[in-house]
Amino acid sequence: MAAGCHSNAVVDQPYESCLAGEVCAKGLYCTPTNLPASSGISGYFCTSGCTYDSDCLQLVQNYDAVCVSNLCYLTCPSGSSTCPYDQGCFTFDTNIDTLDLCTP
Repeated sequence: MAAGCHSNAVVDQPYESCLAGEVCAKGLYCTPTNLPASSGISGYFCTSGCTYDSDCLQLVQNYDAVCVSNLCYLTCPSGSSTCPYDQGCFTFDTNIDTLDLCTP
């Protein structure tokens, strides 16, 4: 390591809340949530873009990842309002169904 270089950068885990510009693991990006502003949900988290649920990394045990508005989100386990990484469980109404999503 060259003098003056440090490897103290915090690397956030997939779907963990983050601050703009932070580094995310597994090739994900620290991105702002794109849920409607009317939901009251805001903040950044480590995620990726998607078209289908199958595009999302399935890395966190007991939490399924789904594609909502072209971003991957974890879902809260059925019957539970808990989420990893100090995130909250938010019920999001879609045109088809309701989803319980872990949000920053």
